[in-house]
Amino acid sequence: MQSKKRLSAVRLATAAMTAALVALAAACGSDSTGPSRANVTGSYALTAVNGASLPYTVPNTGEDVEIVNDGTITLSADSTYAASANGTLNGSGSTLVTDAGTYSVSGTQVTFTSTAIPGAHYTANVAGSGASQSLTATIAGAFVGSSDLSFTLLFDKSS
Repeated sequence: MQSKKRLSAVRLATAAMTAALVALAAACGSDSTGPSRANVTGSYALTAVNGASLPYTVPNTGEDVEIVNDGTITLSADSTYAASANGTLNGSGSTLVTDAGTYSVSGTQVTFTSTAIPGAHYTANVAGSGASQSLTATIAGAFVGSSDLSFTLLFDKSS
């Protein structure tokens, strides 16, 4: 009797594991509703910093007054990027930041690895598609000389 109960329990456990594996395999199959690898190549114009329109005065830069007037990021088909932001530093026109490196895409997330700023990397989320695509990136405040921990940048596709 003990042997029949054990055999029945083993069969039940095997059937449950098989059902779970079938369900897992189905879930791992192609999913047309899940995110696909976003096509992000093109040029993007900076339109907002921390939700505020440009020009944007960077806070907590010590005695310096740094104002961002415009910025761009260009993502090439060879998985490289170049970025820059222009504005004024203490009233004089200036390139405030430049960066370049490589990027990778996973779903709707873009990961940037800088070759211009040692050890720098950051991520962006992609929204929309085609000409109405945008990138929302978070960068360290140190990139722009601020003691703020981070800034959220919104870029809209310009070409």
